[in-house]
Amino acid sequence: HRQVRQTPNSLSTHTHVPGLTHQPKPKKIMEANGDMELSIENFAFLIDNRDEAKVKEVIDGSCMFKGFPPLAIAGMHTNGTWVLDKFGTKENLSQGSRASLTELANHLQLDVDADILEDSGFTPLMLAVMFGPPQSVEVIINKVGKEGLAVKTAKSYDAKLFANCRNDESIARHFKNSGRHQCEPCQACSVM
Repeated sequence: HRQVRQTPNSLSTHTHVPGLTHQPKPKKIMEANGDMELSIENFAFLIDNRDEAKVKEVIDGSCMFKGFPPLAIAGMHTNGTWVLDKFGTKENLSQGSRASLTELANHLQLDVDADILEDSGFTPLMLAVMFGPPQSVEVIINKVGKEGLAVKTAKSYDAKLFANCRNDESIARHFKNSGRHQCEPCQACSVM
């Protein structure tokens, strides 16, 4: 199995982002391509405070987080399930990001295998499976259906493979057909 490990600085383990309580307005950063980027920590603060109006503004705007859309970040956040439930649709939860995982993983200090870091096309479901709480995975699956489960990254990885690699029964159970589950032979599992 590929190594995907959460660290203390990842959004999936935060319930509160320290130092953000005195920042009334989210800080936006202009990206090289002209898109506005909101800091991940400020978005986490909005999620933690259940600021529906500001979260909706971020989702409806062109804000990106290290190349990933807000719903992908919400799926990784411990308290982000309400965001997925309120603003997630089959369409916006099924779209893969063009960005590789490298910058996001470095920023959040996630321990991820190099082959996965260099991949692209990650959907919010894939990120939730790798780094988010089981409740986020369930909300996304209920919204994207079977078609959303079939989406693959550029290197042909899917959410089911990431669920097998995470080794969390509360997440893996969503990907079991019936009875005993067999991992499909793939590069990710054969290396370990």
